[in-house]
Amino acid sequence: MSYKLRIIGNITEKGDLQGLQSYRFPDELPFPPSYVSFAETYGYGRACRNLFIYIPMESHCDSLFNQSAAIKGTYGDVLADKTQLWFDLAPDMDYERLKQLFPFAKSENAYYLFWDTSVRHDGEFDIYISDFRAGFFKVAGNLYEFFDKATRRSELEYFAGEGFEPVFEALQAQK
Repeated sequence: MSYKLRIIGNITEKGDLQGLQSYRFPDELPFPPSYVSFAETYGYGRACRNLFIYIPMESHCDSLFNQSAAIKGTYGDVLADKTQLWFDLAPDMDYERLKQLFPFAKSENAYYLFWDTSVRHDGEFDIYISDFRAGFFKVAGNLYEFFDKATRRSELEYFAGEGFEPVFEALQAQK
């Protein structure tokens, strides 16, 4: 599989490629292959004029690990105590699975993408989307499938409308 995003600008920030290859999840396996392919191909920038897929970038504020921790911090009270739940999990989420989610992307229209790290298939994690208002929805089995759906009119219409433009805007990481 491959991505079909037209590149705008010059890709100058590939992030921490060593960290991309060496990181291990609790199951001792690396990042999903579709994510590694995306990070190595595109690096740091904005996909579809709307979506930041965070990549490892050492201490940069938009690094995957910094942004993932920040996103999880917004609902950390819920992870510690189910009675603090302030958002809807339905239709595709339950509390135990919520604790296994790893946020890895954020859109400019206030949606977040999460990997369900509790189960893998062919090295990939299922991808869920939420804006913390309308629940959590399973949207894809890998990042290739997600972009295929997001760039055409599909069941992601609530998120992508008529489909996002299939472009990637390369950004320069500010130190």
